[in-house]
Amino acid sequence: MNIKILCYNKLHKEYKEIYNYFLNKLKNNVILELIEIDEAVNGDLKLIQNKNEEAISKKLNNLKDYEHILLEISASQSSSEDFAKMIENNKDFKGAKIAFIIGPSDGFSQEFRQKYNNKLSFGKITLPYNLVRIILLEQIYRSIKIIKNEPYHK
Repeated sequence: MNIKILCYNKLHKEYKEIYNYFLNKLKNNVILELIEIDEAVNGDLKLIQNKNEEAISKKLNNLKDYEHILLEISASQSSSEDFAKMIENNKDFKGAKIAFIIGPSDGFSQEFRQKYNNKLSFGKITLPYNLVRIILLEQIYRSIKIIKNEPYHK
């Protein structure tokens, strides 16, 4: 299975140990690539959103054969089992290619969000982008364990 995580900015050093922990656990089951994009932060909100959306859209154009899943705070929430079913359905029916999209700090415009049918929320709270990456990796790992019917140490 090929998974890309598209996100803004570099992972802070404080998060790297746990990020690498889950990356190491996934290496035998998933080919995972982190695609980091420099976030535009200065200027008018609409201009910043346009710049950030343009930058990520360029990266997504190279991933047209991937299923795109936008992490969106207002999307419906899923259980770990539902998340695993989504991963398994992609693996079985859609070529085993998923691109998860984590937005910039100011979020995406309504127009950008409407382009994506596949959306996922980890809850209504705002989380730092570094932590979202960790949560996403953990849920991918948990999904693999669920799909393989293997125990997950809690």
